[in-house]
Amino acid sequence: MASKKIIYARGFPYGAPLAMVRGGGTSIPEVKAFLRVEGFRWGSRYAWEHYLDREDFGAILKKLRDDFGLEVVPKDTLDAAYRIDLDHPKFRRPGGGE
Repeated sequence: MASKKIIYARGFPYGAPLAMVRGGGTSIPEVKAFLRVEGFRWGSRYAWEHYLDREDFGAILKKLRDDFGLEVVPKDTLDAAYRIDLDHPKFRRPGGGE
């Protein structure tokens, strides 16, 4: 059985809002198809990549969690400023703030 975990990361290479997801949950055919429909492509960082702002990326992560039943966690070394509270209506940082 495939892992049901999605690990996400965010960053701003060259100022662009890069969103990345990886993990065993991405090998589930329905999840892989969903990521493709949302515009993600397999990237050079061994992750599915797309350029999205926080709110758009948060909505996708929330759908992966709620509709697909996946565990969605930030990358261990992800800076707190880039983490997303999936239960906040505007997908702010955990603990508040932008």
